[in-house]
Amino acid sequence: MARPLRILVAGGWYHVTSRGNRRQTLFHNDTDRRRFLGLVEQLPERFRLEVHAFVLMDNHYHLVVRTPEPNLSDAMKWLNVSYSSRYNWARKQVGHVFQGRFEAVIIEDVSGVVAVARYVHLNPVRVGRFALNKAQQKHARTVGGVDPGAELVRARLSELRNYQWSSWRVYSGAEKAPEWLETSVIAAGCGGRSSTERRQFLREYTEAPIRHGRLDSPWTDLVAGLALGSENFVEQLLRKHPVDSQEQTAVRRFARCKRAPWLEIVRAAERLLGRTWETMLTRRGDWGRDGTVYVAVRYGGYRLGELLKHLPGLKYQAVAQGMGRFQRKWSKEKERFVEKLKQKVKATGEMSKI
Repeated sequence: MARPLRILVAGGWYHVTSRGNRRQTLFHNDTDRRRFLGLVEQLPERFRLEVHAFVLMDNHYHLVVRTPEPNLSDAMKWLNVSYSSRYNWARKQVGHVFQGRFEAVIIEDVSGVVAVARYVHLNPVRVGRFALNKAQQKHARTVGGVDPGAELVRARLSELRNYQWSSWRVYSGAEKAPEWLETSVIAAGCGGRSSTERRQFLREYTEAPIRHGRLDSPWTDLVAGLALGSENFVEQLLRKHPVDSQEQTAVRRFARCKRAPWLEIVRAAERLLGRTWETMLTRRGDWGRDGTVYVAVRYGGYRLGELLKHLPGLKYQAVAQGMGRFQRKWSKEKERFVEKLKQKVKATGEMSKI
């Protein structure tokens, strides 16, 4: 089995989690939890790592961190090894405490960080007794949400607000932030002018899912099992930090399937419009070129700049203006073209998986 992929970047945002060996209990009591947080407290000074959110559950933990230096692996190895030695010493035992290496997902932007922080903070209520575990949420998504009722909502909110081993009590204003917890980014993530308004907006954003009975996971936007963000973001990461894709199934699948070949998109456009690509490029007023580029960029995973080599004699600004013109002068004919070409693009991309 391939080892979990690590891409370490300076200034990177990460969601980090680690479980007890064989999913066994990591934190048996409050002494264990204080011991672990005492180690987390040392991460900023030892590794310059910023801790932005956390939650400790019985058999696993979650952290949202930022790495000014590309040293996440060193920091997490120190954290887990240090806790393991203290855990074993306290129980007069030896052996593995954590289940393999820690898992880490890199996050593209602040909006993703705020979404992941919400996921982290809601861990204490994402359990069966609150009707919010994975199976129950799958059912809720299928039926479009379930009214939880006032009593259950009160129970969920009470658990969330009173759970001691989470940074949510800091963000909600129930506790003062410890010096080692960086709160400015997530606290301002939902907008607001004053600190009171920012806290209110963040509270509404975080608590809304448990009031409505549906928790949408941020991991639906996970790309190649590696990053939360756009395909272009992952593409740039892999270009700057090459990995052995033969050892990483998800990365290999992403490299093969993330987009349809440009020539296939052009051929599909020619069939849909009944004219050649050369005609679309040269005939005045023909929107076929702009529409094809629009679909390739919007739905095909391409960047506008990289398509210039297929558009001889055109500069970036001219192509961008053409895409804008295509969208402004929308019509039923263009809508049908976009929908059909989009389906062709996705079908071609799927074929490359085989």
